[in-house]
Amino acid sequence: MTARKILRWGAYTILGLVGVVFVAAAATFGISESRMARHYTVPQHAITPRTDSGSIALGARLAKIRGCVDCHGANLGGSVMIDDPALGRLAAPNLTMGGRGAELEPQDFERAIRHGVRRDGSPLRIMPSNEFTTMADDDLEALVGYIRSLPPVAVKQPSPKVGPVIRALFVAGQFQLLPAEVIDHAKPHAAHVDAAPTPKYGEYLAAGCTGCHGPGLSGGKIPGAPPDWKPAANITPTGIGHYSEEDFTKILRTGTRPDGSTVDSLMPWRLTKEMTDTEVKAIYAYLKTVPPKEFGHR
Repeated sequence: MTARKILRWGAYTILGLVGVVFVAAAATFGISESRMARHYTVPQHAITPRTDSGSIALGARLAKIRGCVDCHGANLGGSVMIDDPALGRLAAPNLTMGGRGAELEPQDFERAIRHGVRRDGSPLRIMPSNEFTTMADDDLEALVGYIRSLPPVAVKQPSPKVGPVIRALFVAGQFQLLPAEVIDHAKPHAAHVDAAPTPKYGEYLAAGCTGCHGPGLSGGKIPGAPPDWKPAANITPTGIGHYSEEDFTKILRTGTRPDGSTVDSLMPWRLTKEMTDTEVKAIYAYLKTVPPKEFGHR
């Protein structure tokens, strides 16, 4: 084969690869845009924010242990967590009356928190509503009452953007961009869940653990997480079955394992330390009942 033929063949190969990449990128963009443009019809469910002092205190604690402050900031004035050309911009809105919160009615909060959709039915991006969809009415009303009671924060957060890497992971099923897609929107919601050191109450609370540890709580690589993030731990009996209740409490309160080592910084023990003894006991009781799974089976 002559040098000219080799160069020609190489040029055709490169052009072919460029074409494949272009087609794949266009398909990924089109599919992701189509799914993000979908609208959802959710049941009308009225809530009345609770504004008594006890409910406000409960709402403040729920905002911590349920992770609201992790994304929206300690004052719920919003934050930009990621701003990268490849990944996109992950920006949580200002929920106070000085920002987006002023535009939201109580029912808008209910749709967003439980269903992951806006008033017009369009899906919210990344908002982990699949972890909150089972929240009982009284807890939700306390949380919304607390949010609406906060001092206004005069900060307007930028709009979120979805970058090419997140789009590709989303289309490949490796990143939950639209939690509204996986929620059973017709499922009824409890008015109240008894706070008791029981597996039932523990299951209710542990819904917030599934985002990192997986639906089956066996841990492993968190889908869509940056490469430098460590995998989540297996918290089924296979992983922590040897933990005593005291060991488990110590991890949630101090971030320290039974052997004295410190858990990964991604483990939100600074939030879970706000849990009551009843809540910790309930989660521990529940985790003892979940099916044992090998690490990483999500």
